[in-house]
Amino acid sequence: MKMMKSSLAASKSAAFIDRILANQSDERCAANEALADVLDAYLPTAYEAQLDEQINWLFDSMLRELGGQPGVAAPKTQIRGGRALLVTGKAGAGKSRALTHAFTNRPEFEGFGKEGEWCPLLSVVAPSPFTLGALGNVIVRALGYVGDREIKHSQVWPMVLELMAESGIRILHIDEAQHGDEIANDTMAQEIENTFKRMMQEVDWPVWLILSGLPNLARFCQDDASMRRRVRVLNFEPLSFAHHAAAVLDTMKTLVDLCKPVECSNLTSEAFAHRLLHAGTYQFGIIVEYIQDAIAECLAVEGGGELTIGHFADVYTIRTGVSDDELNPFLASDWTAIPVEVALYEDELDNSGNPIGVTKPKKRHTKGA
Repeated sequence: MKMMKSSLAASKSAAFIDRILANQSDERCAANEALADVLDAYLPTAYEAQLDEQINWLFDSMLRELGGQPGVAAPKTQIRGGRALLVTGKAGAGKSRALTHAFTNRPEFEGFGKEGEWCPLLSVVAPSPFTLGALGNVIVRALGYVGDREIKHSQVWPMVLELMAESGIRILHIDEAQHGDEIANDTMAQEIENTFKRMMQEVDWPVWLILSGLPNLARFCQDDASMRRRVRVLNFEPLSFAHHAAAVLDTMKTLVDLCKPVECSNLTSEAFAHRLLHAGTYQFGIIVEYIQDAIAECLAVEGGGELTIGHFADVYTIRTGVSDDELNPFLASDWTAIPVEVALYEDELDNSGNPIGVTKPKKRHTKGA
């Protein structure tokens, strides 16, 4: 039955894609083709080397715990068990992209993301609202369990441990792991930490963890002395104008060079880089998205040509709903005073309860910019 449902869903999805293609204009098709390399590009950061270093730490600890290091005798008993790497940073910092790149390209993770191929790493997204039982159910289903009913909390974690061993999974990656902070009950929070600790200390099949999420994730296991020895934290810090303006301009040039119909000869000043950094809340991933979206806007409106600050202003308007030029960091005179994070993540309301700076229709700044 499950296979039939899956096959039927795939067939319907393919039919829907065919409908989209059948009604796609030549201009949209050309723009999508021109954007393909821009959207697929992976832009390494300073954290890539640090992430590789910490993943090496996980692997080396496995060799010490499980044996296999040439010239080193296998341990007679478990030393510490598994370890946990916490990868933290604000939304848009680039954590998920960096982890996915590492999982896809490191030879130790061969098979990751490829259907039918074995990989020692399992990656899941933490559920929200978060409960320990819900997380366990997410993991067992990712490991192949098929069933319509939710498995009880008391039953699901023994299944997790059993299926992890049967599947040969040594590393569990949980993205959005900060959802665990949704649990206000201290007893339940302690139970979560204890569950992870048992996974890492399992005698027959210890598991190593990679947890990624917002900065508050760094508090994980800090109250447990035995766990602190097993945990390392890699925090993706925000960018700064003083140290990253030139790198931002280089990133934009790299992406524009991947799109033949678009050029960028005017946006080369540090002043523009500063506006872009501020608009992107100084988070590398968001800045890259702004550049990609501005290139897409240039293709959509003019079919290509010179990329201007007007394209970036339009993208900001589209992303936030803010159409007042004096609330747009690409156009405003006092742009450093604009609380961009408020515009991106929550509505700022006036006394009447209406979003400030939002009007329709949104005006474009591209023509003549």
